Amino acid sequence: MTNELSMQELLDQQEQQLDKLNVGELITSSITKVTNEVVVVGLECGFDGIIPLDELNIEKGKEIADVYKVGDEITAVITKVSLKDGTVRLSKVQADQRNDVLELEEIFNEHKIVTVTVEKAIQRGVFAKYKSLQLFIPISQIDTKFVNDTNEYLNANLEVYVIEFNSGRNKYVASHREVLQERIDIERKERRERIKAEREAERARIKAEREAERARVKEARQAIFDSLEVGQKIHGKVTKIMPYGAFIDIGEGLEGLAHINNLAWKRVESVEAVVAEGQELDVYVLDVNKENNRIALAVKDINNDPWDLIAKEVAIGDVIKGTVVRTIDRGAFVEIKEGVEAYLPISQLSENRVPTVNSVVNPGDEIEAKILNFNSEDKRMLISIKEVNAEPEEDITPFIKPAESLGATIGDAIKKSE
Repeated sequence: MTNELSMQELLDQQEQQLDKLNVGELITSSITKVTNEVVVVGLECGFDGIIPLDELNIEKGKEIADVYKVGDEITAVITKVSLKDGTVRLSKVQADQRNDVLELEEIFNEHKIVTVTVEKAIQRGVFAKYKSLQLFIPISQIDTKFVNDTNEYLNANLEVYVIEFNSGRNKYVASHREVLQERIDIERKERRERIKAEREAERARIKAEREAERARVKEARQAIFDSLEVGQKIHGKVTKIMPYGAFIDIGEGLEGLAHINNLAWKRVESVEAVVAEGQELDVYVLDVNKENNRIALAVKDINNDPWDLIAKEVAIGDVIKGTVVRTIDRGAFVEIKEGVEAYLPISQLSENRVPTVNSVVNPGDEIEAKILNFNSEDKRMLISIKEVNAEPEEDITPFIKPAESLGATIGDAIKKSE
């Protein structure tokens, strides 16, 4: 008996080995030969597996030798087993597609972004390559803007989301528009957040500045307030006019009130007749109330009281000139000089009975009157026209005899008459 197998036995053995190989089976083996057209791998069955160029999944512009070397391991799918000539055809493309499908399914489920390359453009959209798989991007999913010509996107690398995955129908749909819109939304959100943060920072800065300014102004106002002394002359600005007086800013918004009675030495009918809002002027400090933080001011010159001045010029009994400024039922007020008004009672208008004040004097009349009473401290002066016009009493002293003036009595006068 011989150890050598007959040709038939060898053929039968090869057939049995080949029968173990199934089309569609995935195998991994080492490369034994590389040519310009095929890659040959050694199989356990003793046969060689052949992978043609079009089944190697090589990038355009590259040769087989640029990618594969003898001794490299390669995984491929059995596509054909020929018992007749004992050849096994393999496909690296199909093996890659299997892995790529699983990978793409994971990308679809996890909503990941992948980069694809546009290879073909049609009117309805473009076809793009992801590894060994082809994805379709509808024209409505190419960009956020209107797409007129899909050819503009040929050979472009686009980041996409897989929006439809159907491996059974070999249908894979992607969207570049969703990626763009998502980034636009993120940018808008970031811009809104940035603008919001900038606004909040600006508001905080303005608030801090205002608080610092308020603190500075408060401190400055307090310093001004503490420095005020009665009689002090300071510069100010009228900020508000009221019927009863004017508020005047004397620095850093610190205001004092100049009462209508302290606007001028003469009688003031209205505040507006003396001062106006925005007017700058010198004022005098009349009083500083530290308990209530109130300041009384005067626009009139408190150092030149007209009553003090006129006290040096006139005295009781003097005849003076004046102008009637107003009348009342019981008399008239006469301006002797600016800031000094004297009162003329109705009883002092004439020796005769006076029915009404206006029957003798009227506002605007210039008169002469005698001072009956005068008190500069109380700012009062009483005058009389009647006393100016009254005839002086006749002096009869020269006509009285000395004896009569010394010892005569009514009884002596009666006896002489007898």
